[in-house]
Amino acid sequence: MSTSVRVKSNICAKTSKITVSMTPEGEFDVQVKSDCDNIKNFAQGLEKLSMEDLIDKPNSKVINRYCEISMSTNCLVPAGLLTAAWIEAGLISRSRAKAVQQSVVEYLIDE
Repeated sequence: MSTSVRVKSNICAKTSKITVSMTPEGEFDVQVKSDCDNIKNFAQGLEKLSMEDLIDKPNSKVINRYCEISMSTNCLVPAGLLTAAWIEAGLISRSRAKAVQQSVVEYLIDE
């Protein structure tokens, strides 16, 4: 089984699809498809993740790569990648994720 998420960044009009599969050894295979060159660059080196990469923020390859890469600090793809991996790892309930379908950032300008 695998878990996929789609991240639609309406501000920059870019879309990314992230798929995470758990291996029999307990690692996570990651595939990122995007129409954004910064995201493609971000994904390099993140093809295999460990459980520590998902839960140990200071030592996470995902967080460290996010800090190293030339991408917007408000990009939602790193969070999307971690969310897909958390679902795949059982840290977020698959049924709950399916029930809510999405998390949303709303811009409450001038409210």
